[in-house]
Amino acid sequence: MKNNKAFLPLIYSIIFIILLNAIGSFLYFRYDLTTEKRYTLSEETKKVLRNLDDIIYIKVYLKGEYPAGFKRLEKQSREILQNFKNIARNKLDFEFINPSESNSKKQRDQVYKQLVQQGLHPTDLQVKEKTGMSSSIIFPGAVIYYKEKYSAIELLKKEPGAPPQVALNNSIEMLEYEFISTISKLTKSRKEKIAFLSGHKELNEREVADISYSVLSDNYSLSEYYDLQHFDITEFQVDSITNEPDLVKQLQKLKSFKAIIIAKPQMPFNNLDKLLIDQYIMTGGNILWLLDGVNANMDSLRISKGYFMAKKKQLNLDDMLFKYGLRVNADLLQDKRATEIPIITGYSGNTPQQSFFSWPYYPLLLSDSKHSISRNLDAIKCEFVSSIDTIENNINKTILLHSSKNARIVPSPHRVSLGIIKNPPKQEYFNNTDIPIAVLLEGEFESVFKNRIIPKNKSLNFKKQGEKAKMIVVSDGDMIRNNFSKKTGNVYPLGYDKFGEFIYPGNKTFLMNAIHYLCQNKQDLHLNSLKNKELKLRLLDREKVNKHKLYIQLINLFLPIIIIIIIALFYNYSKKKKYA
Repeated sequence: MKNNKAFLPLIYSIIFIILLNAIGSFLYFRYDLTTEKRYTLSEETKKVLRNLDDIIYIKVYLKGEYPAGFKRLEKQSREILQNFKNIARNKLDFEFINPSESNSKKQRDQVYKQLVQQGLHPTDLQVKEKTGMSSSIIFPGAVIYYKEKYSAIELLKKEPGAPPQVALNNSIEMLEYEFISTISKLTKSRKEKIAFLSGHKELNEREVADISYSVLSDNYSLSEYYDLQHFDITEFQVDSITNEPDLVKQLQKLKSFKAIIIAKPQMPFNNLDKLLIDQYIMTGGNILWLLDGVNANMDSLRISKGYFMAKKKQLNLDDMLFKYGLRVNADLLQDKRATEIPIITGYSGNTPQQSFFSWPYYPLLLSDSKHSISRNLDAIKCEFVSSIDTIENNINKTILLHSSKNARIVPSPHRVSLGIIKNPPKQEYFNNTDIPIAVLLEGEFESVFKNRIIPKNKSLNFKKQGEKAKMIVVSDGDMIRNNFSKKTGNVYPLGYDKFGEFIYPGNKTFLMNAIHYLCQNKQDLHLNSLKNKELKLRLLDREKVNKHKLYIQLINLFLPIIIIIIIALFYNYSKKKKYA
């Protein structure tokens, strides 16, 4: 009988473990003890996964004999997707595939071809071995399937000049965003319409190609989220009865867009164009304005004798913006925190020697705003920026971007010259702080054409007071412009600094956030915040590892055994002492 009682604790333990596993199969929870919460999914991610209406299937091509870095990427991808599955339950499944698994070269080539057609790009992996270097073709990406649609994502982000470990860590930081943003885009039933406005020599399609369609393989562009169009506001249908421009139909077309973008116009807006834009706002339309206060660009400096005169840009928009609540000033901002440009400082034979100098007309913006549009942004590159003044009215105003604490304003007309590099202004002149550069306006705007004579058209249904609307005004038209090669036609990413050969990602993130906010696309706006998720890079010191390799191996091998022996000896000692 006593022997049977001795087994009772063991039986109870087994029953407890079985019950615990049974409960665990229905309930899921975990505690994230990491400082950066790397295993905690955002609430917006959970919302997307819980609202899936059909099965999401993900094929991840990260399986095979890879170096430790790629194994880490594979492990983190698997953990992210397992977390997704725990929330989505039977609405999400995934598998990891080795695209080079087949021994047949023909079959491998067929798989490679299919992956390329689906949108994945191969990488030639060089592995250092004892006998030398070996190479293999890998596809570090995934394809996500939903109903009849699919989308490919690159999981390994290539960053020119970045060390491999840093690029790998950045790729891991982006995993949750890459997977969930693609799932979100695939499961959307419809896309809102937005448009670039044209008709006043705004930036052309090539100059906004990256924000529109993305020249990088990152699926991060306006066309991925919206039905993007270009709309010429100056091209009217003619009314068959009056033989005049049909304002009503033009306004109806304009109202079909959730938001419009006015990007760096060069010609003045006439009153008819302004009336249409004003009435679009009155009906709840949203606008992103990117306007220059003065005429200034580096091309003028190159073709002149080292200087040019920056004068006020005549766009005939001052009265509109003033009525809505702000003014883009005809001045230029100089900032001590700025990007650099190359200047020829001498010659070695016939070869010019260049050095880089800070160019105060190219301010570098670092946002400290808590607003969802500009929170946690990377640096933003600007060119010839003007200041913005806000006007007191009933509209809510939020400063989204501003200068550094060491800036100053120079009024136009202003002589822009390279001489400012040789003879920079004194430090005490840069005594203006936080000069507004981008402002968000929200509220019920009053029409600028109130109490003015407007075209007599009963069908127009003119509104003096508007519905709730939003607009963002940026005093730099070049913030949205990407460079391109005139020789080859190649388009460079938005925010690319051709002198430093560096991409400032803040430009694109800010503008994407701005459009999401204007379109009330809170889901994608919040998902964009995942791009700023940071994982601390805790790398091993290779020199110490090689030096103390044997010592580390012995500790890892024998320390667990020693601990178990000590526990066993202590258990036996306590048992003897108790029953002796």
